[in-house]
Amino acid sequence: MFDLHPKLINFDLKRLKSLMDKFDNPQNTLKNVIHIAGTNGKGSTAAFLKEILEAHDFSVNLYTSPHLINFNERIRINKKLISDKNLINILEEVELKNNLNPITFFEITTAAAFVAFKRFPADINIFETGLGGRLDATNILENKKLTIITKIGFDHEEFLGNKIEKIAKEKAGILRKNIPVIISKQSKDEALKTLTNSAKELNSNVIELDPISKDTTLGLVGDFQYENASTAFTAAKFIIPSISLIKVNKGLARTSWFGRIQKLSDGKIFNLRKNVTVIDGSHNQDGAVALEKYLTKEALGKWNLIIGMLNNRKIKDFVEIFKNHINQINAIEIPEQTNSFSALDIKNKLDTLGFNTNVSNSFEDALKKVDNKIPLLITGSLYLAGYALKFNDTIID
Repeated sequence: MFDLHPKLINFDLKRLKSLMDKFDNPQNTLKNVIHIAGTNGKGSTAAFLKEILEAHDFSVNLYTSPHLINFNERIRINKKLISDKNLINILEEVELKNNLNPITFFEITTAAAFVAFKRFPADINIFETGLGGRLDATNILENKKLTIITKIGFDHEEFLGNKIEKIAKEKAGILRKNIPVIISKQSKDEALKTLTNSAKELNSNVIELDPISKDTTLGLVGDFQYENASTAFTAAKFIIPSISLIKVNKGLARTSWFGRIQKLSDGKIFNLRKNVTVIDGSHNQDGAVALEKYLTKEALGKWNLIIGMLNNRKIKDFVEIFKNHINQINAIEIPEQTNSFSALDIKNKLDTLGFNTNVSNSFEDALKKVDNKIPLLITGSLYLAGYALKFNDTIID
């Protein structure tokens, strides 16, 4: 897939629309489509919503990105990752009909999801945008039951702009006329104002959020997850007017979403260290704030850090938010990612924060260097989180 298609951002929906025409536009026949955009919390919100709906005996198809270990993670068909056989058959079919026309990796993946969801129907179809909203490949979806906008923050400014209002406007591009929207709690007033104004222009009713009590048990770690759970609960109530709170709590408690403040409890890394190890795919300011709150609440003293990051990220700004919790930094280049910062680049940027950053040639090398008597945080990118989980022999299902 990576060899066949450029892994680049190219906002032109004509390519995908043309390809979907050859399949008679399966995306337009899907029922109960829920479309989610936002900077942070999309995946967690989708995971909570999926579990609540399944606890009420609804079948759910879910499309998310990126994958952490296996490509199949992107397309979930009714409680299971799409099988290798079905995935390969659909991808070959999509490639054949595309007939070598230029198309991006994410577009061809989205095309496969549309075909898969048509072929293996579910009661509810949930789609997470890849980047932005208005020009995201998933936004050729027209027949939507509900749209959701999670927390807006700064990310991908080179594509979405460096003003929060502009980023929010791009995310609001998934809204449709007369189709209700749920807007998650926003940390920036300008984002909320932009989103509500966009909804008003389209006569899109903004559904009031139903809060989730902090006494509720969640399957995901971090206080910020209560906001994502609240958004998911509100969406579920819209779908199921006679919702069961017992089943809601069951769904929230059993939710898992890998690589998001994930404390290892087994696997290769866990067995090597025999100490607290947390893997988190955060890479922007809001993610760093969530990490800072988590580290403060855990109160385990200083942590060691293994960090790798893509070279379009503001790594110094990211680490500065939680630097008071860090003992020692170990910088690595993210394996298999050509657009990653080099370990030396990271050292040069983070040493200005007062650290004497270690440079490691590999993830394995960094893991050997860290003190097992001190808790370890592995963060900076979902790609690094995925590599670490794969190294740990974690199974995502």
